[in-house]
Amino acid sequence: MRADQRRGPVEPIGILRTRPRAVLCLVWTVVSVFCTLGTASAEQLTVQTWGGVWEKGAQAVGDAFTKKYGIDIRYEKQQATRLGIAKIKAQASDPQIDILFSTADAMQQADDDGLLTPMNAGLAPVLAELPKQAVHKTSVDVMNILFGFVYRTDLAPFQLTKWEDLLDPRLKGKVASPNAVFAGGRWVIMTALLNGGSEHNIEPGFDFLAKLKPNIVSFVTTDGETVKVLQSGEASVLAFGLLSDFAKLLGPGSSLRFVIPEGKPVLTSTISVGITNPKNAALAHKFIDFISTAEAQQSYCAEISCTPVNPKAKAPSEIEQFRPPADLIYDADWRAINRDLPGWDDRFKKEIQTR
Repeated sequence: MRADQRRGPVEPIGILRTRPRAVLCLVWTVVSVFCTLGTASAEQLTVQTWGGVWEKGAQAVGDAFTKKYGIDIRYEKQQATRLGIAKIKAQASDPQIDILFSTADAMQQADDDGLLTPMNAGLAPVLAELPKQAVHKTSVDVMNILFGFVYRTDLAPFQLTKWEDLLDPRLKGKVASPNAVFAGGRWVIMTALLNGGSEHNIEPGFDFLAKLKPNIVSFVTTDGETVKVLQSGEASVLAFGLLSDFAKLLGPGSSLRFVIPEGKPVLTSTISVGITNPKNAALAHKFIDFISTAEAQQSYCAEISCTPVNPKAKAPSEIEQFRPPADLIYDADWRAINRDLPGWDDRFKKEIQTR
C-alpha cells in the first residue's frame, strides 16, 4: 500500500490551516452585525443642561425616564446659559441636541431665533396639569427658584418684613444690591413691579433705586457673591437674592433670615425645557410629558432646592414654607426684557452705581 493511501483522505494544506480562523471570523462578523443593529435601533435622547446640581437634577429625571421607557439619555454640558443657546444655534442645520434645559429668558431668545420645536399637547397630555402660564408655544416651565431679600439678624438694626424696609435710613451703608444684569435684570424688574411699574414701564423701578442708593454699600454680580457679602459681614442686608443659594444656610440656629413678602408679586428664575431637534420630536415629547409629572419634578427639585411647577408636586422641606401661590408668580415678557436690558444696565451704572 502506498504511503498516501495509509494516511487516508488528504485535505489541501491551505484549507486545513485556515478553516478554523475563517469560521471564527464569520461568527464574529455575525455577532458584530447584530450588535450594531441593536445599538442603532436603541432609542436615545441627548439632553443639554448645566453641570453640578443642574446635571444631577436632570439625571435624576433621566434615570427614572430610562427605567420606565427603556430610552437612553445622553447628557451634554453647557458652560453658561447664553453659550448653550449659541451651541444650539450653531447646530441648527444638523441638530445634535434633542432637549434643552435653559432659563425662561434664554428660551425666549431661542424661540425668536427659530431654534425650538412647537409643543404638541396631544403628545404630552400631562401638560394639562400645569398652570397655564407654565406652558408656552415652544417650551415648558418645570421649576422656579424664588427671589426675596435676605438679612442677618445679628447685624440688621431691626426686623425686616417688607420690600419698603430696604429704604429705611437705619440701613444706610448696610445694603448689598445686585447690579442691573444680575439674574437677567430681575432686580430692576422687581423694583418696578413693587412701585406700580413693570418691564414695560421701568421708571418706577429707577425711582425706587435712587431712594435706595444711600443705603447701598456694595454691588454683587453673581450668586456666589450674594452669599459671601453677608457671611463676611460686608453688608447686613442683601436686597435681592435666590432662595436656592441660601436654603441650606437657613434654620433655627442661623443668623440669616430670608423674606418673600406676602401678597406681593414674586419673581422667579424659571427653568424650562424645549425641543431642539424636530427629527426626534415624538420621542422628545415623551420626555417633556414625563418631566411635567409631579414625581419627576419632585426628583429634580430635590437636587436643586427649587419649587416645582406642577401643583401636585411637593417642594423640598427646607423651602416649602416659601412657596407662593401660583397666581402671584409674575409671568414676565422676556422678549421685551432681552431687548431693553442693555439700556437698563447702562442707566443703572450711570445713575445708581456711580458715586
